[in-house]
Amino acid sequence: MGVFCEQILLVACLQRHPLPLIFESPQMPQQIADHLTQTVTEWRLRLQELSQDQVRDKPSAARWSISEVVGHLVDSACNNHQRFIRAQFLPALTFPRYEQNEWVAAAAWQTMDWQTIVNLWASYNLMMAHLMRQIPDEQLSTPCTITPYEACDLRFLVTDYLDHLRHHLQKIDERLANAR
Repeated sequence: MGVFCEQILLVACLQRHPLPLIFESPQMPQQIADHLTQTVTEWRLRLQELSQDQVRDKPSAARWSISEVVGHLVDSACNNHQRFIRAQFLPALTFPRYEQNEWVAAAAWQTMDWQTIVNLWASYNLMMAHLMRQIPDEQLSTPCTITPYEACDLRFLVTDYLDHLRHHLQKIDERLANAR
């Protein structure tokens, strides 16, 4: 992994959440997949128990509701699904940036049935864990450029995927705690 990617990962980990960092040293996709599966298993029921009022509440006009945050995580899975597959059969991957606000708005997660969103999120992430387990070790060093950012490798994208997901779940947890 390049120095730039290592710096991004360190900064992202330190900024994103106080959860214990599980990526103190490079891990194999199988280990990350196990953590992802565990996270989905723990959160699926928690999310399913939330009411429509809780998930549709927007803290401000500029911030996403919980349904939009979880929808964003589905969008993230969709984008990363393609990245993880394409990086395995290309010598180097160049992929467009994920325009998160546009995706969330276009998908209209705020108006979709909450249980459908949760089930989609959980199923897609269990599939992503399966996909991570299939990545050959030799493909982890495939250079990946998500325009307009600096190149990193597939290992970084796989590692960052779980970190990103956990960051958003931590923020949901904080929002729910503050609402009590």
